[in-house]
Amino acid sequence: MLDEDSLRRLAEMGIDAYMPRVATRPRAGSADAAQPAASAPALAGEAGGYRVLLLADTKIAAARALTAQVQRALKLARVECTVAAIPEENALEKAAGLVIFGETLARQAGALLPGARQQTMGWVAAPDAAGIARDGHAKRALWSELRRMLRVVNGTRSADGAQ
Repeated sequence: MLDEDSLRRLAEMGIDAYMPRVATRPRAGSADAAQPAASAPALAGEAGGYRVLLLADTKIAAARALTAQVQRALKLARVECTVAAIPEENALEKAAGLVIFGETLARQAGALLPGARQQTMGWVAAPDAAGIARDGHAKRALWSELRRMLRVVNGTRSADGAQ
């Protein structure tokens, strides 16, 4: 069964989910009716600073469009996303995940992050955003890497929440 938030996210993506009428209303005497509805997990940033830092040079319109798509995808995954054009050490330390567009920004961010921190955080280093926007294979690879990174970020979130 899908909860309200899942249905809302599917609707935002343009997917209409079929819900049988019987499944939408729990019976008065059933165990489901006695249990309160599960609350939706908070956005990553609200729960403890879990967020993804998106580093991109957004001077080109195609790059702006791609970074907006990445932001929307991260929002649907309930992960807060912060966009920056220049890597800053403080922001890199707070981020649970990192998405970098462009070789220059990747080198700058890599120079600011200690090696041990690079091993513990989820990150994606991609070519420049304008180039990815024009190439379907590169865009597909980017989405695959974002899914991988989100698994790392979500694993970090559940491990931290259990302590």
